[in-house]
Amino acid sequence: MKRSQTATLFSCLFLIGAAEVIAGPMMGAMSADFGVRSSAIAYLPAAYGLSYGAVALVAGPLSDRWGRRRPLLAGLLGFALLSASIPSAPHLLAAIVLSALAGVCAAVVQPNSLALVADESPPAEVGRRLGQVFIGLMLAFVLTPVLAGRLADTWGWRSAYYAMAALAVVAALAVSRNFTARLPAAHAHMNFLATHREALKTPGARRRLSASYLWLGWVAGFGAVVAEVASRKLSLSPTDTGLLAGFYGLAVIAGNLASSKLQRVFGEAALPGAALVAAVGLLGFMLPVGSMTQLALLGLPWAFGYGCAGPLHHARLSALSERCRGTINSYHASLLNLGIFSVSFALGTIAPRFSMTVFCGLAGVVTLLGACLLLPWPGRKARTAAA
Repeated sequence: MKRSQTATLFSCLFLIGAAEVIAGPMMGAMSADFGVRSSAIAYLPAAYGLSYGAVALVAGPLSDRWGRRRPLLAGLLGFALLSASIPSAPHLLAAIVLSALAGVCAAVVQPNSLALVADESPPAEVGRRLGQVFIGLMLAFVLTPVLAGRLADTWGWRSAYYAMAALAVVAALAVSRNFTARLPAAHAHMNFLATHREALKTPGARRRLSASYLWLGWVAGFGAVVAEVASRKLSLSPTDTGLLAGFYGLAVIAGNLASSKLQRVFGEAALPGAALVAAVGLLGFMLPVGSMTQLALLGLPWAFGYGCAGPLHHARLSALSERCRGTINSYHASLLNLGIFSVSFALGTIAPRFSMTVFCGLAGVVTLLGACLLLPWPGRKARTAAA
């Protein structure tokens, strides 16, 4: 895969991540304009994740049958238009609907982007290239909260959405230039339902996809709202919460860069080990803190473990089946974003009635259960090896 292609898909994944966390440090500013409590803004990423998860189930199989480039272009341009429309929403409900429609476009963007990585790379290079592209997703968790918080304090929260829309247009132009339209011949004879059936019968797919929701989805979903969690624990400004979320994003990237080395050192144990660290680290947010420094250190195991295990889990899924790669990626994207929706919805529901300790405890327990699915199962060595 050429560098320009890697950079293009890197940008596509950056956009997907940016949309998940952009509202986090701006919840207070947005709530004032919409006339709602700040926790209600969490319904924006919740709607985005829910529609993303539903539509991704269709986007992947269609890309296996009809190709990647044109759906990817349509998704990016739709994403740009809807992101630019959210600042003009007359009330929160309208903004939620627009965010949900942006999630539809994102559901087309991510499975096609991930499938293109494998389509354009030699088999031995797929894991490394996926890691490079996924740094774009991780980098979004660093830059987006910092920049969005700063923009909210300087030019207003709407400017952050306009900037994201402009980046989506640039990414669409890059896709048009760097990728040619081609049909995956190996899948041309498969109909829609047959593609789904074959994907679900792939050894190891169901268990690992369950972890995509219970572990990765909830871990990533916590990242989408961690700025609000921090703000409620310490009463921080949008700039400070953006900086803290950006620090966690740096830890995620550090984990992403370390994942291949951990894989070489620990072998198959690297993925479940890092996933367990992330889950236990998330439970650490239940502890009381008195400063930003304490909270930053407390969240390090969650962020670093997430960064380590995320790319390893993605690479395992992409390697399960070349024939149904787009479909498996679509299931993964769907379940991951269902997890993001679940976390955002849980925050919006729990925050008005209970403390952040209850919310963090719920998220930690769910992710711990999901991490256990990545452990080797006794008596199922053949299936584990296949997965």
